[in-house]
Amino acid sequence: MNVMTAELARYLVYLFAFVGLLALADALSSLWATLNLQRKVTVARRLRTLVPADTPPEAALNLLREVRLAESPLLQRLLLRLPLARRAHERLEQAGVAMSVAQYLTVQLVLASVLAALLLRFTPAPLFVALPLALLLGLTLPRLHVQQKKAARLRRFTELLPDTMDYLARSMRAGNPFTAALRSAADEMPAPIAGELRTCFDEMNFGIDLEQALRRLGERTGSEELRYFITAVLIQRTTGGNLAEVLTRIATVMRSRAAMRREIQAISAEMHYSARVLIALPFVMAGTLMVLNPDYLRVLIEHRIGIAMIVAQLLLMALGAWVIRQMINFRV
Repeated sequence: MNVMTAELARYLVYLFAFVGLLALADALSSLWATLNLQRKVTVARRLRTLVPADTPPEAALNLLREVRLAESPLLQRLLLRLPLARRAHERLEQAGVAMSVAQYLTVQLVLASVLAALLLRFTPAPLFVALPLALLLGLTLPRLHVQQKKAARLRRFTELLPDTMDYLARSMRAGNPFTAALRSAADEMPAPIAGELRTCFDEMNFGIDLEQALRRLGERTGSEELRYFITAVLIQRTTGGNLAEVLTRIATVMRSRAAMRREIQAISAEMHYSARVLIALPFVMAGTLMVLNPDYLRVLIEHRIGIAMIVAQLLLMALGAWVIRQMINFRV
């Protein structure tokens, strides 16, 4: 049994090392491409110059917005075939993380390897428990970090949206058309909303229809507040009306919703932090006991009934966290 376990561990180490070397090569290639800024600027200018005049707008846009999941051609072809890689690219883009999917996978694999080594070295956990646990944590922790950054970016986007609506309304009252007002807002407003508006304006310059460009803007950001803006612009385009006045009223409604949302968060803050403490407490106590007295939890980890109890407890904790989240997650 020990011989089979050692062989399995050795093969897993070989596998992690092979994938890690591929990802490291891609990371070094990406770093070299990032440092060579002048070459990237030249290539971008040539792409815009060499696109034929009769090229369909979708083809030109896809050429300039080609999804790059990895710098290595081999990894690029492999990742393009995986739907999960494309979804990871969307999450990274929405979170504003300047990292390719290959680099993201490298971080996950390296973290999983380090955690597996720490668990096998400093805990009595057997190999068949340590490796799946390390792999689960290595895949989950970076994703949670990306989700947190995505949520923070979305909150910042939502905070800036009312001011952007007011800016667009003032610009249109001054006599500018909607596209010119959109370009001016992209130049004057701070990130992250400026980059998204600039992308929307560039898509319209390449011939994409206004409705499609705005819908893509909503898909890229994932902002519910932005849907009101998109709906107002599309309705005004169809039926006519004073778009500037509509945007001003939408900005007022957004500010009222934001104030109500902050009030709800203040009321539910106690339950929110209590849930965090209750969920973190078992892990903190288990980690403390493993460091101070490793033999205390050995029976729980090595026995099948103990492992089943751990799995059941984790499932119940996840269910409790979900119930608490539903209790304090109010829709405004």
